[in-house]
Order: sequence, then C-alpha cells, then structure tokens
Amino acid sequence: MNQLPPPAFLDALAPLLGAEREAFEAVYTQAPVMGLRVNPLKLPVDALPERLAPLRLAPVPWCPAGFYAEAGDAALTNFSLGKSPLHAAGLYYVQDPSAMAVAEALAPQAGERVLDLCAAPGGKSTHLAARMRNQGLLVANETAPGRAAIVAENLERWGVRHAVVTNETPARLAARWPDVVDRVLVDAPCSGEGMFRRLLADGARIEWSAAQVNGCALRQADILQAAARLLRPGGRLVYSTCTFNLVENEQVIARF
Repeated sequence: MNQLPPPAFLDALAPLLGAEREAFEAVYTQAPVMGLRVNPLKLPVDALPERLAPLRLAPVPWCPAGFYAEAGDAALTNFSLGKSPLHAAGLYYVQDPSAMAVAEALAPQAGERVLDLCAAPGGKSTHLAARMRNQGLLVANETAPGRAAIVAENLERWGVRHAVVTNETPARLAARWPDVVDRVLVDAPCSGEGMFRRLLADGARIEWSAAQVNGCALRQADILQAAARLLRPGGRLVYSTCTFNLVENEQVIARF
C-alpha cells in the first residue's frame, strides 16, 4: 500500500476534483499500473507477448505497441520486467501506459526532423524513434550531462540509428536552429504529482510545495517559448507533464 500524497497537494487539487476527491485518494491505496512498449524496430509487436509467457498482457488502446501488465497477475511477483534479458536486449521499454499517449499525439513520420527537447531518461525518445522507423533525424536533448548519457544508453539499446543526443539549453538550441524542426516534444520538467503513486516516490512527495509548482510553471513557459522558435511554420508542438495541477498545465498553455 502506498502513502497518500501531501495533504496540501490534495487540498490544492480539491477544486478540480470536486466530488471525485474521495475516489482520487482511494487510488493511492492500489498498486501502480505496470506497462511496457514493444520495440517494432527489433521484432513484430505481437511476438512479444509470446516471449513473456506466462505474463498476461492486455493492449493499451491508444498505443499499438503498448501493453498493460496487470499488477494483480501472480506471475509478476516472480518476474521483473526491468531485469529481464529481453529488456536488456531492447525488445521492450517499461513505461506507464499514460506516458505512451505523448509520442502518439506528436505522431512523427519517417523522414522528418523531430526534437525531444526534455528527453531524459529517453523512454519517449525511443517511442518517437520507433514511429519514425529509423528514418529522418531525431534529436534527443537533455540539459543535465549525466541524464543525457542515460538517454544515449536507452537509444543505443533500442537500436536507434538516426538520432543525435544533445546536452544544451532550449534557448541555445532555438538560437541555432530557428524554424527548422517538423515536430517538437516538450515533456516538461514538473512537480511530479503524477509520480506520487509509485513506491519509490518519497522524494517527490517530500519536495512538493506550492512554491515548487509555481517555479516549475515559470521554467515550463520559458521552454515552450524556445520550442516555438525551433518549430517550422506548420509544424506540430506537443506539451506534456506528469503532474495534475492547473498551474503547470492549463495555465501554462493559456499564457503560451
């Protein structure tokens, strides 16, 4: 059983939740949903479920390569998705099913110039690469050098051949590459409210505050401005967070 989020977070979210607050809080007494996304660069999507028997996998409706691995499956108690040799070989990526919606919304095409502006740890970059079928140019950017190295490791394991990993600020990239990119993903650094349900999310719960939320929103606004400068006329920009509040989501978009 996981801990409840900070009471101040629940109180701040209460106007948005309304009558659903009790049901929302009840979710935190349940195990997180597990998911994985198959790597179509290495094998057919329908081949993986056979290789992971006896796990029961159910398709994710919004991602053709995505599957739920239901937490109630007894086999999961003796099987670690992240420690399997199949994972080490890059046949799949362990990812929350909700996170799979982001690359599907960006919908990159083979041959395009695509930028993942806040790429670490690289899960969404691998998804973009798979959709591009290793054709075109994928730039996976991360401002922290250590985290950029993790992005490179994940892309290499995934078998990506058309990507460049950069370690730059969004503003400096925008100054160099204005009006160049076909599609930009801003999976923005955020307060991480959507991560509270995870077993290892104690740090996110402890660090959360209204001041942190406001600080994240300011940073997100700056990143979005840089992303818009990078995008060619008629291109597509997708903004996403793993947090719930209006300040970092609807209000950031409204100001943009």
